[in-house]
Amino acid sequence: MNVIDIILRQKALVKVLVLILILGAILGIYWQFFYRPVLSDIRAIEPELTQLKQELSAKRDIVKEKPRYEAELDETRAKLHIALKQLPNKSEIPTLLENISALGKASGLTFTLFKPKAEVPKNFYAEIPVDLKIEGTYKDLVLFFDKISKMPRIVNITNITLSSLKKDTGKLNTSCNAITYKFIENSDTDTAKKGEKK
Repeated sequence: MNVIDIILRQKALVKVLVLILILGAILGIYWQFFYRPVLSDIRAIEPELTQLKQELSAKRDIVKEKPRYEAELDETRAKLHIALKQLPNKSEIPTLLENISALGKASGLTFTLFKPKAEVPKNFYAEIPVDLKIEGTYKDLVLFFDKISKMPRIVNITNITLSSLKKDTGKLNTSCNAITYKFIENSDTDTAKKGEKK
């Protein structure tokens, strides 16, 4: 006799119990060998999934902000372009220095010293200091500094020292440094610009 024949001859209650036992064994095997390993894998991956979702959310936020960043970049490039226009190149420096001298003379000042010094290289520009000694009235000196400030090129006046002349003429002896700037042709900025154009 076969096991199935034995089970079929039993009462209905026994048949139901055997069926429940068989189904329980099938579910137990499924739980132990299929569902539980997959569940543990899912639980192991969940923290990584959460982290990836957070990273994705952060990157989506950045993408949403892209137009703002592009606008800021364009604005910065425009400011750089304007600033570079205010930095003369090497060929414009003598003319700029002549203009400074002419402004001083037009303001009624006398230059006793006008001495350009060696360039001081910086990142994409170089400082060109000029030692100045000037004689003139306070009013003429202020007028000269005002004209310098309104030049299209950047010129900073630093280290101003005022003293009266030995004669009581109302004139001052002024020593100061005028610092102008020039654009350095072969800087990293140029290289970056060429890379953008490609």
